[in-house]
Amino acid sequence: MSTEGETEPIPSVKDLASSEPSIRRTCLKTITTHINERSPSNPITSTQCLALWRGLYVALYMHDSKNALSVQNLAAELARTVQTMASKDDEVRNAGSQTYSWLETWSVAFWETICREWPSIDQWRMNKILLLVRFYLREVFHLSLQSVVDNDSEGKENSTKFITSQVHILEAWPLSPRERKVPDGLRLHVLDIWVDELAGQVDAVQKGHSQNGETENESPNAALTDVANKFMTPVEKVSKEAPHKGVKMRAKEAVKSFQEQFAS
Repeated sequence: MSTEGETEPIPSVKDLASSEPSIRRTCLKTITTHINERSPSNPITSTQCLALWRGLYVALYMHDSKNALSVQNLAAELARTVQTMASKDDEVRNAGSQTYSWLETWSVAFWETICREWPSIDQWRMNKILLLVRFYLREVFHLSLQSVVDNDSEGKENSTKFITSQVHILEAWPLSPRERKVPDGLRLHVLDIWVDELAGQVDAVQKGHSQNGETENESPNAALTDVANKFMTPVEKVSKEAPHKGVKMRAKEAVKSFQEQFAS
């Protein structure tokens, strides 16, 4: 256990690169258990997040590409760390002492890792990474949209801050118009899936709200559409500022698709 002022160490990630699936699974379980059980008051540092994401990325990279369902399950498990980090932030916020965001640090490390590793991904493993990116975005969209169903005034304030921070991260990383660290291939993939994932999570949250017995007058449609519009801000920026024509055109197509799906 770390003493006050010290940073708690993280488990070693070296076994995530093992050629033995059982060793990788054991290491992954150790890491996820550590993250789940780590005290919210002792957050994982930016350097630690980068080390963990490097290991998690390698674990997916090494996973058997021929087993599609197993690949999906692992990618989904890695993406669900978004929920874990958001829960840590909730715990710290409820204690009234939040000066650090677990999820913001985790998300920046995720996108930085994907951007760094992108040029070295071979054609046989690219689909696994594309799937991870899709699932990660799905989790971010879902949590952001779900947060607006809370009618409590404090909840709405926290929701606004949460959404603003996530939009900012996405605008600074995968959908930064000119950041050289971001490969155009990643930009294009994100633009390809953006509207489908966003619309899908709007529907999912809306259905969940209805199934909970809410009345028609309490429908959060307008609030959800407002959040969806906020998440389109980075796409609109790319459609105007991207230096490469292909990226700019793909962004314009995404904007058009969004307008068609969310037309009143």
